[in-house]
Amino acid sequence: MMLKLFSNQLPAQLKKGLAPVYLVFGEEPLQKMEALDDIRSAAKTAGFDDRQSFINEAQFDWADFFNEMNSMSLFTPRQLLELDLGTAKLTPAAQDALKKIPALLHPDLILVLHAAKTATEFAKQSWFKALTEIGVQVQFYPLDDYQFMRWLKERAASLGVKLQTDALQLLQHHAAGNLLAAKQELEKLALTQHGQWLDAAFLQQYLADQSHFTVFQLVDSVLSGQGEEALHRLDRLLAQDQEAVMIAWQLQKEALLLLQLKTLEQQGVMAQDYFKKFSIWPKRQPLYQQALLRLSGNWLQHLLQELACFDRALKSGQLPHPEVALAHLVTLFINPVPKLFSLQQQLAD
Repeated sequence: MMLKLFSNQLPAQLKKGLAPVYLVFGEEPLQKMEALDDIRSAAKTAGFDDRQSFINEAQFDWADFFNEMNSMSLFTPRQLLELDLGTAKLTPAAQDALKKIPALLHPDLILVLHAAKTATEFAKQSWFKALTEIGVQVQFYPLDDYQFMRWLKERAASLGVKLQTDALQLLQHHAAGNLLAAKQELEKLALTQHGQWLDAAFLQQYLADQSHFTVFQLVDSVLSGQGEEALHRLDRLLAQDQEAVMIAWQLQKEALLLLQLKTLEQQGVMAQDYFKKFSIWPKRQPLYQQALLRLSGNWLQHLLQELACFDRALKSGQLPHPEVALAHLVTLFINPVPKLFSLQQQLAD
């Protein structure tokens, strides 16, 4: 019987007993690391004292892996065997090898297959279907803002760290997108401030800014009109050495898409139809709807002209401070303002 769990459900399930196989997949590194640690701890407690780890990479020797699975004797301890499937797409040969696993499982072995990506890629492959029928699938995803705040509250409580609401909000802001950084900060607070109520004023002095963002998270805040958060994410991206040209390229791509959506909207095309046309999935549709309500077609044309000017100026070396120009471009997405300043005018002077 297939059992599919979220990572926070795994510890309770492990207390009920161990499965022969665990399939651990997800793109959030801390949740993946903690899920693997939970399985290892439970296996060791149950007498699986030997742990062997393999990584499926170029020239991986499947014969060695299967020999390890078959290494049963009176003198061999019960074993936890881990296989990291790696980041590359599984070859047909690898898929054929994985199909052999169910027949080789035995009571003195627990097998863990894991990868730092979602299980979607494997869901239709026969080896995966066979293993989910006899094992436990653990899945996890990057947390949205609501889930991250809940995670912060639960983790802080478990460590005896008492954070007032404003301190929680500050920690969320500083560590957004980086659970590992948030975990480390909470653990340091637990060592030095255990049991004391902490407010944002204290935390502001205590924290280093550990937030880690992707360009796509910047786009989300831009589309939803969160000006302060968008500028914070831009600042962190630049601190992470994200190239200005890549940020501008993504902003240009979104502005062009918004203009295309606005044009279809003005032509009377229904939202569900133009979202389908551009393959915008339901969870992201509200972000685009907010931007379309806020930005006119004429403003989007102006924004695209500003982005094109930025691109030309950056490539020709005319922008000594591209971070300032990027902040200007981001604010143009947030709310239309009188055109008192533009890159086009500034660079034409």
